[in-house]
Amino acid sequence: MSARGVPEPPSRWRFFMAAALIPAVLAALIGWTGVEYRQSLAAQEEAARSFARERAQLMLLSALKDAETAQRGFLLTGDPAFLAPYAPARAAAARLLPRTGAALERQVAAKFAELDDTIAAFRAGDVTAARRAVASGEGKRIMDGLREAVERAGHAEHRLTAERLAVYRQHRDDSRQLLTVTAMLFTLVLIAITVALWRSRCDRYRAALAGHEVAERNAAILASTSDTLLIVDPAGTIEMVNAAGAALLGYAPEELAGCELATVLAPEAGGGDLRDRSVRPARDMLPERRARRRDGRELIVDIAVGVMQLPTGEHLVLSLRDASERLRLERAKDELISTISHELRTPLTSVVGSLALLRAAEEEGWSAQTRRLIDIADNNARRLIRLINDMLEIDRIESGELPIAREPLDLRTVTAQAALDGEGLAQGRGVLLVDDVAAAPVPVAGDAGRLLQVVMNLVSNAVQASTGGDRVTLRARVTNGRATVSVEDRGGGIPEALRPRLFQRFQSHRAAGGTGLGLAIAREIVRRLDGTIGFEDRVGGGTRFVFDLPLLRGEGEGGVSA
Repeated sequence: MSARGVPEPPSRWRFFMAAALIPAVLAALIGWTGVEYRQSLAAQEEAARSFARERAQLMLLSALKDAETAQRGFLLTGDPAFLAPYAPARAAAARLLPRTGAALERQVAAKFAELDDTIAAFRAGDVTAARRAVASGEGKRIMDGLREAVERAGHAEHRLTAERLAVYRQHRDDSRQLLTVTAMLFTLVLIAITVALWRSRCDRYRAALAGHEVAERNAAILASTSDTLLIVDPAGTIEMVNAAGAALLGYAPEELAGCELATVLAPEAGGGDLRDRSVRPARDMLPERRARRRDGRELIVDIAVGVMQLPTGEHLVLSLRDASERLRLERAKDELISTISHELRTPLTSVVGSLALLRAAEEEGWSAQTRRLIDIADNNARRLIRLINDMLEIDRIESGELPIAREPLDLRTVTAQAALDGEGLAQGRGVLLVDDVAAAPVPVAGDAGRLLQVVMNLVSNAVQASTGGDRVTLRARVTNGRATVSVEDRGGGIPEALRPRLFQRFQSHRAAGGTGLGLAIAREIVRRLDGTIGFEDRVGGGTRFVFDLPLLRGEGEGGVSA
């Protein structure tokens, strides 16, 4: 590579020198091999195979003697401790037998069979039979036969060694001639390989050049990104920082290369905090961490952690984004929520109370127009209060502060209360609200107030979507091992375009005058209780909203399926 990292083209002279040098080296190796053959001939006569086989044969006899000694000690004393060497000796014999090179399997098997039989007889209590078997001399005859077989195998091995040595000398001479011919052929092959390598090197050069162009392009993309990017090696050292990072932290890029990560990140977000898998967050996101600039000032950043698996280990890619603007917006949102809560809801509540007093003190002389204006003011004030309450609920959901209780309750009580609370709304629109009470309890662990909020939202939507004379039905049932609550109406149904986003925030629904937050809040409440919520078209028209919850453990066996 050149100083700028651009790949250099291959050199022809290096390949030509390698092509000329290799045949010379091969010729020297052939001559050296002939000298080595003559010098090692004496050592080869006494080497490897026969020695190993003879040694294995002797070790086999030793293992058999150890096993026999263990058997004799056990038979004489009855102490099982004498049998401790028996199993290791047997395992050693099995391991050595294939290496002896002699046909001793039958005799070794017969010896161990004799040993096993006597030991088994002794253990069975037939001591006389065991000792009689030993006294018969069968074991000694087998051992004598094994010694004779090993001796014969040794003599045969010596004869084979002499024969192999003669073959080796002939093979050595043939090999020398073969090496000479091989060297000539190999030289030709090397020439062909050299040409192929030259072509391969040219291909690699072109590929490296293309890779360099890609790397330059990636570096340009990296330099142009607006987020700070740091690459950290497994030791916690900064390998690279992009231009945006240098500008944010006040360093030149070359100043940070090789520095510890703690140089720019405060201790609570230091290298150990990020490299430790047990500390790293599940989503690899560290919000509101302190970064240190070159001038010593600190700023709050959000850190996204990425991982690169490289041969040198796990490298981290840290993306730092200045969080000051986000924090400013969050403070503004908190101030707005506080203003809504304290500056709007309180006076609106007073307005609703005043209007209620006006209605209570209504005089007969008031005109229909006056009563209508009071009703309009009351409805609008209550609508604003509902909007404010829904916005506060959404904020509590986002911040994770929405309190949800989990207490045993019967969903039938929730639907009964919803039917009672929604009766006035239903009568005002001429709709019949019916609670189809189940015969058996529908037990769950939940928050009665929050679940009533969910059901009332669904009932309100259903009533608003219905016309005079229609019927809205509530049901609580045990269905397929889950507790379900459904609200059915005969309204116009959900528009096709609205269905994919119906449970999102601020999506208009059939309920005129709604805030667009009710279904979003209902979905979050059901989710927090490990349930699901959805809707479907009813046969014959209308919509059926359903949410389900886990049954309370040990309950619901007598539930009614719908």
